[in-house]
Amino acid sequence: MKKRLYIYVFTVLILLAGGFFVVKTDLVKSIALDASYPFLRSVSELKDFAIFLTQILSSKDSLINKNKKLQQEIELLKAQIIYLKNIESENNNLKKILNFVSNKPEFSFKTGKIIGYSSDSWNGFVIINIGSTDGIKKGDIVVANGYLFGEVYQVGAFSSSVILTSDKNFMISARCRKTREAVFYRGKNTKEGKLLYVKPEQDIRIGDVVETAGFESGIPEGIPIGTVKSVSYDEGNFYKNVSVSLNINPLETEYVIVLSRKETGKK
Repeated sequence: MKKRLYIYVFTVLILLAGGFFVVKTDLVKSIALDASYPFLRSVSELKDFAIFLTQILSSKDSLINKNKKLQQEIELLKAQIIYLKNIESENNNLKKILNFVSNKPEFSFKTGKIIGYSSDSWNGFVIINIGSTDGIKKGDIVVANGYLFGEVYQVGAFSSSVILTSDKNFMISARCRKTREAVFYRGKNTKEGKLLYVKPEQDIRIGDVVETAGFESGIPEGIPIGTVKSVSYDEGNFYKNVSVSLNINPLETEYVIVLSRKETGKK
């Protein structure tokens, strides 16, 4: 009887000890789980941040590449716009040339392009891409944008030099369009020229258009040279001081026309 009692008590104790061990083990696991939570959470957040950062960097590289591509496309479009504007400007200049020469049937003309400038800053010369093989002769008048540009000075087989209306050595008979007063024009600098031998009684005013008089052989009349900029007179002088503003900048001019009087019997 006592033996059975001992066995029973021993069994109960083992069961209690086992239950306590199980309870104690779950408690330990729970404590360990709670203790590891902050660490595991930090690791998870770091992982998420790393993924987010990778996406950001990848997106940034993609945006940079797209931006570079867009900039290249923009530059290409700018170049195309400049090209089209140049074509439009060239067409407009050629239309002006055609309109100008249509009013002067007694003259033949050749269209030339400026291909060089004088290296001597004291002289106003340009080089054009037409010469004697194109029928160009020394003394032919050169016009640009409807204004007198200069005169052919030297002629080669395939190119010619042109002395500009702005050069001090350029001189031509002229007149004021409004009053028809006859004068002589001479170049002064890139922006202006002057009228010579203007008598005090001659009615020349600021704003008057100065044009070719056509007194010289082979030079058509009525080609504008510039506009009277200033008029002054010093008492006792023989002539007035008259400055003429030029309307053409050689550096901004691309095409010119060379006028030659047609020979009798030729068209």
